[in-house]
Amino acid sequence: MGDHHVHVWENTYIMEPKDDQKFLPSQVEGAIKRVLTDYFQDKVYGQEDAKMWTLDVSSEIKAAVKELNIPRYKIIVQVVVGESAAQGVRVGSKCLWDVTADNWASYTYTNTSLFATGMVFGCYYE
Repeated sequence: MGDHHVHVWENTYIMEPKDDQKFLPSQVEGAIKRVLTDYFQDKVYGQEDAKMWTLDVSSEIKAAVKELNIPRYKIIVQVVVGESAAQGVRVGSKCLWDVTADNWASYTYTNTSLFATGMVFGCYYE
């Protein structure tokens, strides 16, 4: 017979993060900046390439943020890549969240042919 164990998890009733466990935008922005700069520094914009770049970079940013060991946060990453052709671009997001615990960070990388904006949202798990 197989050895079956039943794990019972109880509520922690932790309703907000401790001060040393909060999502700090300055740390997260540094991670986004490092990933975007390393990834795009030698790239030239191509419409077909940009589709794959957004997937790759999103995964890399998420991994870099997870290395910061911010406990009990759901990490959501959004990346926008576009051609730099002397135009203006604004990227915006809306979200419903707890202003005391949830936060976000973003960074925009540009070179002569492209721009890339990485946004990371940290939503606290209660």
